[in-house]
Amino acid sequence: MSAQFKVKLSRDVHQPLPAVTKLDLSETAYQELVEWAGDEAIFLQDERSGLEIACQLNHQSMLATPEGTQTEHALYMLITEWPADSTGSTLTLSLIKKQKQISIPEDRKYNPWRNTYGVFLDHQEESARVIVCIEGALATRYMYSSHVAKPYYYPLIGPSGYTLIQDAPDDHLHHHGMWWGHDDVNGHKAYHEFRREGRQTHRDFLALISGPVFGQITALIDWVDEDGNLLLKETRSVRFYNTPRESRYLDLHTTLHAVNGDVIFGDTKEGGFPFIRVNEQINGFHTGLLTASNGNMKEAHIFGTFSDWVDYSGQLVNVQWNDGVPTRSMLDAGIAMFTHPDNESFAKQWFVRDSGAFTSANFHFSGGKTLPSGESLTIRQRVYVHKGDVDGGQVKERYQQYIEPVVVEKL
Repeated sequence: MSAQFKVKLSRDVHQPLPAVTKLDLSETAYQELVEWAGDEAIFLQDERSGLEIACQLNHQSMLATPEGTQTEHALYMLITEWPADSTGSTLTLSLIKKQKQISIPEDRKYNPWRNTYGVFLDHQEESARVIVCIEGALATRYMYSSHVAKPYYYPLIGPSGYTLIQDAPDDHLHHHGMWWGHDDVNGHKAYHEFRREGRQTHRDFLALISGPVFGQITALIDWVDEDGNLLLKETRSVRFYNTPRESRYLDLHTTLHAVNGDVIFGDTKEGGFPFIRVNEQINGFHTGLLTASNGNMKEAHIFGTFSDWVDYSGQLVNVQWNDGVPTRSMLDAGIAMFTHPDNESFAKQWFVRDSGAFTSANFHFSGGKTLPSGESLTIRQRVYVHKGDVDGGQVKERYQQYIEPVVVEKL
């Protein structure tokens, strides 16, 4: 199989790394590769330099219905480096397999996941959370307890181990890191967390995937009113790629399903799919700066405008210890949201605040939204956590890579 299965990667040598791409396969070809790989890890190897690229076979799409995830047949690839002596922009690679590294989480350790590899999901049902680890270190947590008003992700670890998002700040206790919500759904509130308001209730996991290239959580979530009556169902997929915390990708697919009659999202600014609340240190009242792809900066010039992406960058306090002596410095870091070109226009018109909240998908600017009974609506984005400011983090180049990934062809 390895001698028969060859691919060609074509990349602009100025494209940043790491990068993720995929090769779509027929169902037959996919099954043949699954059988060939067995319980071993698979790689693509450059025939000239010996460079190895980690691969992952996948059959569960990020798109889902309440009944389950849609099917895809694909080979995903994680490109972390390019041969230093490469004179061209293409590589020819052959598929090989090796003994798989086994992830073994340990109980009652300060870092129970230090002996895990790739992206490892630790579902802790007793705590109603999923721990997401990347190469043995915490990346984020999916928190879904029935005792919280809505499921959310927190923290989101970036450069030097600091979180780029904030949970429940004093001024907005309902802002939970990265969360979804809307404050007028058929006249019911599902955004704030005051008494007698609606909730989002985690119902099931449709996908929990660990792997060398990515991990994925696809959750089925019911939006209910203050009396527990169903308003809509949501399938929410977040895919975490095995990239370093200095340049980390998360892909998001949110699908809203009108399964219980028409769903009317009223015209309110209080909502986002998702909203992100940045670490207070990098908000616009401290060291942070909002920058949009159209060149606009700060809340006053971005709010309500159309843009492919918005970045929030600033400086974090960085404390390092040497023989018990702390050294304090400032670390440039940021978080950006990319909106997919296939999104409807409402998901490209930005709600931003200098206080630290931002989203690309807010129904206020379109005057609300009606989702007819039986229909669904999908929103696609990528979240990019990075070291440096908007330029140092190559946000523009990373967005371009999102919409135009490295080209892969089967030979």
